[in-house]
Amino acid sequence: MHAKALRMNHDYMTLVHCRDKAWGQHAVTRIGSIFVATTAVGISVPGPWWIFCVAAMTIGWAIEGTFYRWLSNKIDHPDDLDPRDLPAIKQLTIRAIICLVALYACPFLALAFAPDPGPSLGLIFACGSLLVICGQHVLDRNMVYKTLPVITLAVVLCAVRLGDGWIGYLLGFLAFLLCVNTVVLTGASVKSSEDLIEAQGQALRLANELDERVVQRTRELEEAVKVAEEANRAKSRFLATMSHELRTPLNAVIGYAEMVGEDVRSGDLGSTEADLEKIRNAARHLLGLINEVLDISKMEANEQVCRPSQFDVRHIAQEALDAIIPRAAASHTKCKLEIASDLEPLAYNDEGKLRQCLLNLLSNAAKFTTSGTITLTCRASGQKAEWIAFEVADTGVGIKEEDLPRIFLPFFQSDTSFTRSVEGTGLGLAISQKLAHLMGGDLIVASRVGQGSTFTLTIARFFETTSEQEISSLAGRTEDKA
Repeated sequence: MHAKALRMNHDYMTLVHCRDKAWGQHAVTRIGSIFVATTAVGISVPGPWWIFCVAAMTIGWAIEGTFYRWLSNKIDHPDDLDPRDLPAIKQLTIRAIICLVALYACPFLALAFAPDPGPSLGLIFACGSLLVICGQHVLDRNMVYKTLPVITLAVVLCAVRLGDGWIGYLLGFLAFLLCVNTVVLTGASVKSSEDLIEAQGQALRLANELDERVVQRTRELEEAVKVAEEANRAKSRFLATMSHELRTPLNAVIGYAEMVGEDVRSGDLGSTEADLEKIRNAARHLLGLINEVLDISKMEANEQVCRPSQFDVRHIAQEALDAIIPRAAASHTKCKLEIASDLEPLAYNDEGKLRQCLLNLLSNAAKFTTSGTITLTCRASGQKAEWIAFEVADTGVGIKEEDLPRIFLPFFQSDTSFTRSVEGTGLGLAISQKLAHLMGGDLIVASRVGQGSTFTLTIARFFETTSEQEISSLAGRTEDKA
């Protein structure tokens, strides 16, 4: 990520562009031109002028090669480069180029004082340097004003030496205009270079955004696949569980019905009433399983509606707790009801759905608690007591931390040996949470393995109807009765 961000930095991209253009693509041409110029001076200009050219060329090449390696080492390892160092590196590069230009241009300046054809050679190669400055010195808008003075002086002096009297001065003036045009053209080159770098940066940013979107979308698809696979496995487990859960009461109904038939045929009706009661119990259990499947189907099809009515919270809570006391007593579990003193007794919501939720939660607690305690707590919730909270706390086996996010998914059952030994479809918690949402509240869980679980069901104290006036009048009647 650091390298990607650095490649979108304007200073970094400018340095890369300068290194690749000035010291990469143009290096052979520039070095070759300097060598040719030095050779031409040595062959055609009388005197030791070639020594000066060779010395400048040798020192310049040494400095240029050293600096090129240093700059490449910096910008070719973006992961090790601090973006805060880029301005300093850029300024150092500009200074290095200024020194190199001055070093390479000094022989051309000296040739203005050399015998013929020294001034002509100096003018030719100085004008070539102007072309280099025009196209390559684009690190900074003001860079040309720092690299041009020595070249300008060489061009003007060499031009003046080519003519006598006013002709020489005219040539010098024209040479100066050539340098001025170089400044203008360099400004255009800088603008074009900046536009190119900005376009490259924009392209990199767009590519980076596209990569991030692809990665994000891939993660979403992977997560969707995992969810789908988990849902498929959960439904498979559900079907396997349901086949057993449905067969058990059906077999009981069929078996006891056959026994009743045999008793009727034999005339011995002594145990018929007890067998019929077992048939009724098995049928009720079977009906409950079917109702759970139908309930979750209706909820997924958004066919469930809330039918509010006024009821006593304490009465509903006590009734639900009484229904599971026999089952809890069979596993030596105590049941307690705690009602907050400041809880208003009357509420307006769907009484049947609240009863179903409480029975689901309490039955669930009774299934997984042995020789423990189940506590149902009723209290007001919210700043204005606009909700009622029902907490079902048990001291049972608890739920694994990794299963908590999925505990309310339809068909999901925590995969433990204990949960596999108890009956159930795995739909009770999913149904209860959907019913809680339908009643304007929610259902959450907190649990630790071996320490028990606490399910907190909240519902709206006054379910919102289509008329706010109706709610207000109902609230007033409730407070008067309280």
